[in-house]
Amino acid sequence: LRKDRPEAEALTTAVARAYVRGVAPDWAAYFAGTGAHRVDLPTYAFQHRRYWPEEPVASLAAAGVDGWRYQVAWKPLSLGSAARLSGVWLVVTPAGEAAADVWADGVVRTLTERGAEVRRLDLADGDRAAIAERLRTAADGGAVAGVLSLLATGDDAEALLPTAALVQAMGDAAIDAPLWCATRGAVSTGRPGELVDPARAQVWGLGRVAALELPDRWGGLIDLPETMTDRVLSRLAVVLAGAGDEDQIAVRASGVFGRRLARATARQVAESEGWRAHGTVLVTGGTGALGGQVARWLIDRGAGHVVLAGRRGLDAPGAAELRDELAASGARITVAACDVADREALAGLLADLPAEFPLTAVVHAAGVLDDGVLESLTPERFASVLRAKADAALALDELTRDLDLSAFVLFSSTSGTVGAAGQANYAAANAFLDALAERRRAEGLPATSIAWGPWAAGGMAADEALEQRMRRAGMPPMDADLAIDALQRALDLGDAAVTVADVEWDRFAAGFTAGRPSPLLADLPEVRQAAARSAATAGE
Repeated sequence: LRKDRPEAEALTTAVARAYVRGVAPDWAAYFAGTGAHRVDLPTYAFQHRRYWPEEPVASLAAAGVDGWRYQVAWKPLSLGSAARLSGVWLVVTPAGEAAADVWADGVVRTLTERGAEVRRLDLADGDRAAIAERLRTAADGGAVAGVLSLLATGDDAEALLPTAALVQAMGDAAIDAPLWCATRGAVSTGRPGELVDPARAQVWGLGRVAALELPDRWGGLIDLPETMTDRVLSRLAVVLAGAGDEDQIAVRASGVFGRRLARATARQVAESEGWRAHGTVLVTGGTGALGGQVARWLIDRGAGHVVLAGRRGLDAPGAAELRDELAASGARITVAACDVADREALAGLLADLPAEFPLTAVVHAAGVLDDGVLESLTPERFASVLRAKADAALALDELTRDLDLSAFVLFSSTSGTVGAAGQANYAAANAFLDALAERRRAEGLPATSIAWGPWAAGGMAADEALEQRMRRAGMPPMDADLAIDALQRALDLGDAAVTVADVEWDRFAAGFTAGRPSPLLADLPEVRQAAARSAATAGE
């Protein structure tokens, strides 16, 4: 309960949240004496009318930058319990991993009991050619019903590159069975005590791209809890036996949940209560176009000292001019040549900050692109992208967690939240950022990860041809000033992880689901209405 919120509203909200997370309240006792009563809603397939309230799309469009805000939600799924498996299933595990061995033993036993012929492959390294040969040997020239990877269930969380190699090797070995990637603690469904592992979360970023690039041989992502039980194993088997179109799933002791993109909550925040800067604010990628936009906003919000960190420092194009422009405002500006992913170099930069301007906030806006289809990506191409995003974010997290920060902002991307063909490495890096923000929040530290759609005027979508392609795909670049307003809103509202994008859902959803259905978008009102219009047109 809070003093600024009615008790009845707070209590009802708390009980409702508990209910959607699997708790079974005593509703009769709760509503006793209120006159409330149950009403029946249709359950038959031929009754197509929906009875759930929906927010009008027009009002969302009129909401300004709040109409760009989305968040991840987890929807309880009812998948039954008696499903059976058949055919040959390959279970891929990391060799020498005690925790993964425990899961592998339980999984092999459960899948066998459910009717599968299970063949286990323990992988000692992530060599693509070696994995392909192991797959051919295991398949033994016959058909394979499915492949389940347990590479991200061990205590060694570095499963991204082995998983990428497995995806590639399946193509090399001509195994077209669906690949399901299981992780442990890679995502949070919002339950208390769920700590996420950002390194394992990278596999989810990779998987979202694999679903778009390789729809015919992708099964999905399944996150498992820390503790293995027979109930959890049974639910895993049910998912593998047939979860419909669901391909981003969390299995928990309390149930099975499907990942959804939903409208983010918003409320009015008084100017006096909004986030303001003070002292020193460090901006990584600070000499790029986004860094300049962010720096101007920070000065406007009260920052006394802004440090723009980039690998080239003042040698970066336009860096000296940007410094002079910003300094004219009266704020102190430092342009530092620093590879933020280099922990020692970053520590030196932080140690040299002036005592009169202590570090109070971080904005990690650095990023590198090296796009290519998943089957063409090498470990080196993953490493360069991860270094700028994930490695740098981890160094910032470790070296600032003892400081009294008011904000720790991570510039993520929709490629990590939704997926983007040709960006498996970038999606993995950004999924790391989102998970890092969630972990910091769970630890009581400030963090806000914003999964941005494309920015106009100098963002990753500054190329004119790329901008036109994005518009045709249904995600036009956002005006930079409005994107900055959305950044302010995220901090004012205390978001831990939020997606901000200007999406034309008619176009985007059609292209996104062209290769395979995606329940991820299915609960958005605009997507549902677009689907209804399409169905009506097809029936004419």
